[in-house]
Amino acid sequence: MVRMKLNEIEDCLTDEEKADIEATDNMPITYDDDSPQMTAEMLKQFHAFDAISIRVSRETINKVKAYDKDIAGFLSRVIEAAFSDNELIQKCVS
Repeated sequence: MVRMKLNEIEDCLTDEEKADIEATDNMPITYDDDSPQMTAEMLKQFHAFDAISIRVSRETINKVKAYDKDIAGFLSRVIEAAFSDNELIQKCVS
């Protein structure tokens, strides 16, 4: 399932398209072989990571952009690598 806010796309939609989208709110969910209802076990795989918010300076963001356009993905990989380096961890603990 994809969720988007209507105001994110409504400028490029016709009135008919907007009405079709709004009508989907009242439609029942239909499961089939290609799209089965997910079990609790299946849903667990989507909760492998916790999402957090952190403040990052503009300077750091600009440096990240020089390496990768996926800022969140890049920072996540850097953090994972940093936590594998005990010496670096000790430098940061204060």
